[in-house]
Amino acid sequence: MTKKQITYKIFNSKLLLAKGYTQKVLDRVVKDIINIPFEDREKALAQFAIKAIYKSQFCHQEDFDALYKMGWSQKDVFDVIEHAWTIFRNGWILEAYLIKE
Repeated sequence: MTKKQITYKIFNSKLLLAKGYTQKVLDRVVKDIINIPFEDREKALAQFAIKAIYKSQFCHQEDFDALYKMGWSQKDVFDVIEHAWTIFRNGWILEAYLIKE
């Protein structure tokens, strides 16, 4: 496991474990976001947020329309992308401060 992965795991794991998720569930989600224990509607939104952050060039109007048809608003979609980006950004900032070998 890289220092970056350890930083994310420590920061996010403590929060999620406090919310009642098990370590086994968290380990599965780290391997693939599809394993997140959400309803299909929430899972689709989470998957899209990851796509928007890492592969934004592949986000199309059809993706947004599919989320809107599930009942998500434009604000909901924006908020989840922004929130996910903040989590990742903070992890990258913390990584910059890790002592490098």
